[in-house]
Amino acid sequence: MRRHRERAGLTQRELAERSGVSLAAVRDLEQGRSGRPRRESARRLASALGLPPEEVPAMFGPAAATSEAAPRESRTGAAPQLVIGVLGPLTVWRDGAAVPFGAEKARSLLLRLALSADEVVRREALMDLLWGERRPPTAVDLLYTYIARLRRLVRPAAPPTCAIVAAPGGYRLVAGPERLDLLRFRSLAAAGRVEADPERALKEYAAAAALWRGESDVDSLRHHPLATALTEEYAELLRAYAATARELGACEQVLPRLRGLAQRLELHEPLHADLVATLAAAGRRAEALAAYDRVRAALRDQLGIDPGQRLREAHRDVLTRDGARTPLRPDMVRQIPAVPSLHSAGPVRSVPRTGPAGA
Repeated sequence: MRRHRERAGLTQRELAERSGVSLAAVRDLEQGRSGRPRRESARRLASALGLPPEEVPAMFGPAAATSEAAPRESRTGAAPQLVIGVLGPLTVWRDGAAVPFGAEKARSLLLRLALSADEVVRREALMDLLWGERRPPTAVDLLYTYIARLRRLVRPAAPPTCAIVAAPGGYRLVAGPERLDLLRFRSLAAAGRVEADPERALKEYAAAAALWRGESDVDSLRHHPLATALTEEYAELLRAYAATARELGACEQVLPRLRGLAQRLELHEPLHADLVATLAAAGRRAEALAAYDRVRAALRDQLGIDPGQRLREAHRDVLTRDGARTPLRPDMVRQIPAVPSLHSAGPVRSVPRTGPAGA
């Protein structure tokens, strides 16, 4: 295989990218550590090298032309249960065990399709994601190869189905909440919003928040608008969760996640307002004041603005919460604006403020 690659003028990395086979697998094959690739992997390597299928046995031996890994059955004998996780590092689980797939471009494709689940993503958008302005002449064929690989990855899922299907002009990931954690997250969050019983709503919000595992590990999409919007969805979920927790006196259960996201989104004023209010409701007055001071300093240093009304309301509530027991200093009194209490308005679902204070 090395002779064919060198004759084609390709590096190992270029061959891996063209074929959709991992770089590690290409190295292992060339160094003799792995002599029997799966049939589809051998076919893709041969295609990337410009070789006809009949030359596959000459490169890898007869086993490569005839063997093909069959889907592994589940412990119950039924088709394996498959779940795709995008609320954190991209992960595919089959029967509860993570399934490795290392090609970065394949991971980018799967995440992009999952972020637009049940919607068509155009081929042009997918090729722009993979190659940008340096699109190779064989981009269409390579995209088809990556899609075919992903289809094999998700094909073994038992009903409800999970599949990548072709559509006019592109592809879409068909999945349900049982197969994609993003859809499950949205389903739980929506259930919490319409639940009239606060205790039941709290459970729905807690279940949704528990699905969030952190930041994505797919660099090509880390700053994509869809990824940014997904983080905002999580922030809105935590704000609703925190408001319900304050109502029920269960603030401690939401504080770790609220603190964590506020630390990451240090200029997200509505989120920080809920953090300040929740810390105060939990009896953590000093921590609430410190949280307000941190976000106020960040807004001044990075944007040159003062906190907006919502943050000032949360700050006022902290200062007046224990006013009967703790006299306020004159300098603290001057900081209190004449605005209604945050709690009187109920939970607010606004986006982060980006304009001047009070806008």
